[in-house]
Amino acid sequence: MFVREMGLTARFGIYLLACLTLMAADSRYDALGKVRAGFNAVIHPAQQAVIWPFDFLANAGGFFTVHSELLNERNRLLRERELLRARLQEYQALQAENVRLHTLAGLPPAPGLTRVPAEIIRAEQDPFARKVIVNRGSLHGVIAGRPVIDEAGLIGQVTQVFPASAEVTLLTDRNQSAPVQATRNGMRILVSGMGNDSLLEVRYLDLHADLKPGDILVTSGLDGVYPAGLPVARVLGIELPRHNPFARATCQPLGGIGRHRHVVILLPEARA
Repeated sequence: MFVREMGLTARFGIYLLACLTLMAADSRYDALGKVRAGFNAVIHPAQQAVIWPFDFLANAGGFFTVHSELLNERNRLLRERELLRARLQEYQALQAENVRLHTLAGLPPAPGLTRVPAEIIRAEQDPFARKVIVNRGSLHGVIAGRPVIDEAGLIGQVTQVFPASAEVTLLTDRNQSAPVQATRNGMRILVSGMGNDSLLEVRYLDLHADLKPGDILVTSGLDGVYPAGLPVARVLGIELPRHNPFARATCQPLGGIGRHRHVVILLPEARA
């Protein structure tokens, strides 16, 4: 086949005949299987070396694409979680408010008194006063001096009345006081505000007064303003005097002062 004097046509024919023979032999007897396997083993590393950069770039691109998609999905899930958390808090607040409204509506009637439900619409910004504004006024029969309660106890007293609203001075105001008595022994004392929604005090307590931590204080009804029996406070502790002849008792309000939006105003029952 490599004799130069042989013409191109003859050599091409010989090459073609040899190829056809090998193809027929391989097709019928798999004569070149081992040869192909050998060639494949020799050129496979070279193929992998050529293909590796393209595979690496494809995998890197896929990695960054998947990473970006995962980041976007994570951010979306975080936003949805915050939205669901906010909705859950709103639902819990509405549920708690609904329970409170049902409780207020189910308060037992007081003899000679009418209950007027009201909502706190504004709190005064004066840091030295504890006052709120409710959405009931003279058009609803509200008059100054009437007690304001919630489902747990005394909240305060109506101090100013407007046509569609009224000002309520909370019991925790420094200038607000209420005559009370201990349910354990009936001892009568005066409880006053401290300017703090979580504390009340008995300012002038006799050293020998039978008052103990845990005692429950209710309105005595002797002042003609607060009806008798309204829960007011629980005694927390007794402070002995240092430079004066009186002791001092600190108390915790039983009413939800500064915590709730809905209250009840107690008005005298209209007589026919």
